[in-house]
Amino acid sequence: MIFLSNKLENFLKEKKLLERPEIQTAFSHKSSGDKNYEKFEFIGDAVLGLCIINYIYKNFPDYLTGDLSKIKSYLVSKEILYNIGVENRVYKYIKYGKTLTKEDIKKNKRIISDVIEALIGAIYLILGYDESEKFILSIYKKILIDIKNKKDFEDYKSKLQMMVNKNFKNVLPEYKLVKTAGKEHKKIFFIEVYINNKLYGNGQGDTIKYAEQNAAKIAIKNLYKEGIK
Repeated sequence: MIFLSNKLENFLKEKKLLERPEIQTAFSHKSSGDKNYEKFEFIGDAVLGLCIINYIYKNFPDYLTGDLSKIKSYLVSKEILYNIGVENRVYKYIKYGKTLTKEDIKKNKRIISDVIEALIGAIYLILGYDESEKFILSIYKKILIDIKNKKDFEDYKSKLQMMVNKNFKNVLPEYKLVKTAGKEHKKIFFIEVYINNKLYGNGQGDTIKYAEQNAAKIAIKNLYKEGIK
């Protein structure tokens, strides 16, 4: 039997879902040889997006559409989903094949975040939208309490573009994928960002989007060092 912790454990045990085949599949990586979580993750991504949009629309009534979009992107990001997965120790219960180790799973943001989305998808298929929304709001509870105090939502690309627009004439940051590394299931992307053909930052991540954010973050620090704000 699967035993989780915190909000995940409470919800799955309360709803008697732990032994449901859908939940077992939601924990199964494609390397395990079992039915894997990819279709559930696909559904969960859509359900999560709708739930988060509903929440921020109701709770941020004075925000412009662009600001709502930033909040939504932050809340559904791989980083947030990964943090939720780690907090609830889902890596201990993921089924995987011989090509992976528990340490591979534990450190893999893509797999951990995909499993959270797969669980959302499985719960939606079993119990419907209302219950899946309750599940999402329960595992996001602390994040949603803190979010009103957060300003940039870790959108470093937008922040960098604003700095460049302010300080450089007719110039935009240029992101270049310079290389990839690792196997298909744990690929790492390496990005460089240039301003006026000058390298200002480099970053890496398990998605191109995350690598670009990391590169933008470094570029902002380097611009600050040059006295550009």
